[in-house]
Amino acid sequence: MCGINGFNWPDKAILEKMNHALRHRGPDGEGTCVDERVSLGHRRLSIIDLSERGKQPMCNEDGSIWLVHNGEIYNFQELRKGLEQKGHVFKSDTDTEVIIHAYEEEGVDCFNHFNGMWAFCIYDMNENKLILSRDRFGIKPLYYYADDQHFIFSSMIAGILCHDIKTSPDDKAIMEYLAFNLLHHQDYTFFKNIYSLMPGSVLHYDLTEKKCAVEQWYQLKNLPESDENAIQESFIASVQARTVSDVPIGSCLSGGMDSSAIVCTLNKFMDGTFNTYSLVVPESPFDETRYIEEIGRVTDTRQFFTTIDEDQFFNEIHDFVVSQEEPVTGMSPYAQYRVMKLAHEQGAKVLLDGQGGDEIFAGYIYYFSYYFYELLRSFRFLTLAKEMMLFLKNFKSFYPHAMFLFLLLPNRMKHFAWNRFSHSWLNHDMLEQLCQVKDPRWQAMDLKGGLLLTLFSTAIPHLLRWEDKNSMRWSIESRVPFLDFRLVELANSLRSEQKLRNGRTKVAFKKAMHGIIPEVISNRKDKIGFAAPVDEFFRSERVVEFSREIINSESFRQRPYWKWNEVNELFTAHIKGKKNIGDTIWKWINLELWMRHYCDE
Repeated sequence: MCGINGFNWPDKAILEKMNHALRHRGPDGEGTCVDERVSLGHRRLSIIDLSERGKQPMCNEDGSIWLVHNGEIYNFQELRKGLEQKGHVFKSDTDTEVIIHAYEEEGVDCFNHFNGMWAFCIYDMNENKLILSRDRFGIKPLYYYADDQHFIFSSMIAGILCHDIKTSPDDKAIMEYLAFNLLHHQDYTFFKNIYSLMPGSVLHYDLTEKKCAVEQWYQLKNLPESDENAIQESFIASVQARTVSDVPIGSCLSGGMDSSAIVCTLNKFMDGTFNTYSLVVPESPFDETRYIEEIGRVTDTRQFFTTIDEDQFFNEIHDFVVSQEEPVTGMSPYAQYRVMKLAHEQGAKVLLDGQGGDEIFAGYIYYFSYYFYELLRSFRFLTLAKEMMLFLKNFKSFYPHAMFLFLLLPNRMKHFAWNRFSHSWLNHDMLEQLCQVKDPRWQAMDLKGGLLLTLFSTAIPHLLRWEDKNSMRWSIESRVPFLDFRLVELANSLRSEQKLRNGRTKVAFKKAMHGIIPEVISNRKDKIGFAAPVDEFFRSERVVEFSREIINSESFRQRPYWKWNEVNELFTAHIKGKKNIGDTIWKWINLELWMRHYCDE
């Protein structure tokens, strides 16, 4: 796991400056390659083949193809055997060198054979071009800037900002964030002219013409209908594949279904004790200590815990904002930051984590609104009534029922209802001007459509961004078994009734994990994850004073995104306990701190 940089002209000094900006992504070493056309840089976090033979940038035998690579190709040993049979000679034991020889053999078609997470750049001297590739679901980040003369890429926006480029806050991205909680659902970022290569995409940059072209290389396959046995086999294989490492492996553990399944499965393959890292919130409804300890009881693990307190928050909030590079929608990413810091303090280098499980197996309650629509559209009225009643009985919530009714409204009425009853503090004129397309989750669709939307657009892209930024800030490689493409494609083949049934979520996956995880975990109805008690946190005296100072500042008052008087009224209502808008206050504070660091300064 590493950080990569590059651009289309020679300049070793600025390349080293970019490498320095990414030093926490690769504290174990750095490398550069500069010729008359291209500069390539790399920071290394040594995971596989810790020797100097794994140093990057790496090239083929004749030096005509160079590579800088961030990520892991889990099936590299299998691919290597096939390449050796075709005459390719290897000088290291790395997955990086497999990419080089696979590209020599098949060109960009080789991406289809890779199972893993990656963001890399191939410098093909024979074709005089750069080729940037990102894995199927965008687990590893890759940003770029291009004008008529210059092309720059990096694992971090901070790398690109080392250059004197034209950029400013992207108001459209900011308004989508404030209004709809949308992040990275398209290729633009919060910085104008800095783009994120989309998941499953490849970018070709012609060094002669100085032009780039982006195309999608991955499309989700439609497999025959699967079952729980196939899901179990695929999940176990995915976890096992992610144990390939020359350094110790541990896992995040929230106490929920997904991370518990990973730890219990990982326990089957690890020799001896391994570590888990968790956030606890004592004396809070968000505390999951009893579930975490239950997993510790049935596995050979050593458990470490952290929490959130005010002193830590004030010491870390600036570093967290800078590390994330773009605003986040709630306090959960900061909770994850705390867990990754804990793991770093204990010497961890590789962790498994549960991102993706809810998005492929339908773990959120709002997925029921799409399922209700699917049942209505297929005239299954009795099943619809049954599912609506059973959900209410199980969860004591009308949320998916209300969202279901909202989905049925004509678009004009959806817009009217949202404007009338939500986000009165927003500058709606600015929102209408910049965001003609509203929240894509407003569209009526079946369950499969809703799951694919969150997988490729509205949920997984920003969850993976948080995962990468938080883990790499602390020089940790995070692996996500639920996003093995074979498991994702199997999950996509399941019928809706195998995911949501009798008012319960993740039905097929719970059956697949029967006998692997404790029933007290699989029978849980609540969903927390690395959550934080954000409403109460923003009523704490010191945090209120910190927030009030920001909200009353001249810079905050002058931002065009909100109506300050209404912001102030809502903030006052919250601290008095009349409203619960902790996540909204977090967005105000987070955006203002981001603006001050990246824009005002």
